[in-house]
Amino acid sequence: MKHAANLLPVDEKSTQLQFGYHVAISWNLVPDDIKSVFSSPPREFETFIKHYQNWWYFAPPETGYYLMRTTNNLGEQRYISLILDFKTRQSILESKTQLDPMVKIALWGLGAILTYSLLIYCLFIMLSKPISQLYKWASELSLEQQSNALPDFQYEELNALANILYTNMQSMNKALDREKEFLSYASHELRTPIATLKSDITLLDKISPSPTEKEREIRDRMFRSNHTIKGITETLLWMNREHQEPMPLVAIDVETLLKQTISELAHLLKDKNIIVTLETTESQQRLPEAPFIILITNIIRNAFQHTTSGYIHIEQNAEQIQITNNLTKDKNSTNIGFGLGLKLIRKIADRFNWTVIESQSETTKRITFKLPK
Repeated sequence: MKHAANLLPVDEKSTQLQFGYHVAISWNLVPDDIKSVFSSPPREFETFIKHYQNWWYFAPPETGYYLMRTTNNLGEQRYISLILDFKTRQSILESKTQLDPMVKIALWGLGAILTYSLLIYCLFIMLSKPISQLYKWASELSLEQQSNALPDFQYEELNALANILYTNMQSMNKALDREKEFLSYASHELRTPIATLKSDITLLDKISPSPTEKEREIRDRMFRSNHTIKGITETLLWMNREHQEPMPLVAIDVETLLKQTISELAHLLKDKNIIVTLETTESQQRLPEAPFIILITNIIRNAFQHTTSGYIHIEQNAEQIQITNNLTKDKNSTNIGFGLGLKLIRKIADRFNWTVIESQSETTKRITFKLPK
């Protein structure tokens, strides 16, 4: 535009169009289209002003208006203006199969984003592969594989984590070995006195074949207690074996078992003002005997131990055994104090897929054992 200012002769008193640039010596001679856009001339020399019509950032404008106030080489004032029709320019570009600059920018930006995303994805794959290998190795790690060498997971932190897992597995293996050794010894040491006690009870029957009624009651209680201890021992040992064989099913008279259990645990009700009611029906169930006796005995023991006064109601039918006892003010705890512990009872129930349901209100506590079908 400054070069166009020198193209108007000195003596020229009108305007001149040179290479699309309109040159005028005064503001009055500037084209009306320019003056309609710029309401007043630029106040300072060498000031370039512009205006775009119907322009947004993702497409070229329809028309561009440009104006500058300057001087020529002789110091004479000149107004240089230019009007560009971008629609015509765009048509020329499209006819020459050239892309719009904004389209080029968008394509370059999209390409940069895709390239960056691809680099991030490759970096993620490179970092996640060792972690996936560690996860697979840890999920497949077993006691039998401890002798194998630790694999290299490429990163020091992952190798340290693998070493911690491997060390913990070794410690667990040693603890399991000690537990197996103890169970092996316990299996032998516990069975010996139990068998001896059973033999002594049998021998006592032979020595005194005609005991009194009281002696017979004591001998029967000793025999049942010995049988229960034997069953408890075998159950505990069976539950701790690594490879368990199915326990034999025995036909059990549930009604008789409940009556015997209540009789054996009657000492827990001594000096307590408690009324025990039993409502039963004849029922034969084929169940693993020792686990069933453990579970029933401890449920009844829980009711006897945690009731100080009031009532205990035991109801049994072909489908379930339900034990309900009232709660007193000094015994409002929600904990269930099984003789062998709640965890053991739960473990037995889970192992044999039995259902034990506990419920409690403000005045009563109820335990329901669903008999297996």
